[in-house]
Order: sequence, then C-alpha cells, then structure tokens
Amino acid sequence: MINSFKYFVYLSHKKMNLILNILWLALGGLPLAIEWLICGVLSIVFIITIPFTRGCFEMASACLTPFGKEVVEQTGLGQPPRPIAGFFWIIFFGIWLAISHIIVGIAMCLTVIGIPLGLQNFKLAQVAFNPYKYTLREKQN
Repeated sequence: MINSFKYFVYLSHKKMNLILNILWLALGGLPLAIEWLICGVLSIVFIITIPFTRGCFEMASACLTPFGKEVVEQTGLGQPPRPIAGFFWIIFFGIWLAISHIIVGIAMCLTVIGIPLGLQNFKLAQVAFNPYKYTLREKQN
C-alpha cells in the first residue's frame, strides 16, 4: 500500500512539473533560454570567458524546463578558470543574466499563478554568476 502511494505521489509530481514547464515556456522561459544561448556564443568570442561556455549551453537547455530540477555544484571539473575570467564573466554576462532573471521573477511573482515561476527565476539567477561551478540536475526523490 505504501509503495503504491509513493508511486502515485511520484506521478503527481511529474504531471505538475510538466504543467509548470509548459507555463514557464509560454510566460517567458523561451526568451531567457535564448539569452543564455546568446551569452554562450558570445563567451566564445571573448576568449577569456571560454570556460563558462559549456555552462551557458547547459543552462540554456535547463532553462527550457527548470521544474523538477535543483541547483547543484559540479564536481570533477578540473582546473577552475582564472579569477580574471570570472571577473569578465560577471561584468559582461553574469550580472545581466541575473538582472533579467530577477526582473522577470519579480514580474511573475505579481500574480498568484506566477509565483512558482518567479521562484524558479530566482533560482536561475543564482547560477548566472558562475555557470562553470553550478548547474541544474534532476531532483532525486
């Protein structure tokens, strides 16, 4: 009986995540994912920020469906980027990505339906400052 209840709760979470991800895309998630994609391409142009490129592309795909995922610290990345690269990342891309997520998050929190969407934006703003170190992974139940 307990196992069937856990399975029902698991399916309910999956359905709710699907509904919220569809709402996310319809109400602003797609432009934010495109913004991450553009930052990834531009970080290749600025050679010093290349270590952050992979994180940008991961975040662009994760930004399409953020529900059911959590922010985790990546391990086994090898040598971290130099501090000057982090400085340029924050100045050129990180602060602007974080500001856009915060503004969209505040706008979404103005409605009752948008509150969970706004909270996801605040979660993604945290990753904007260091996409090399943090990423989104599926939640473990």
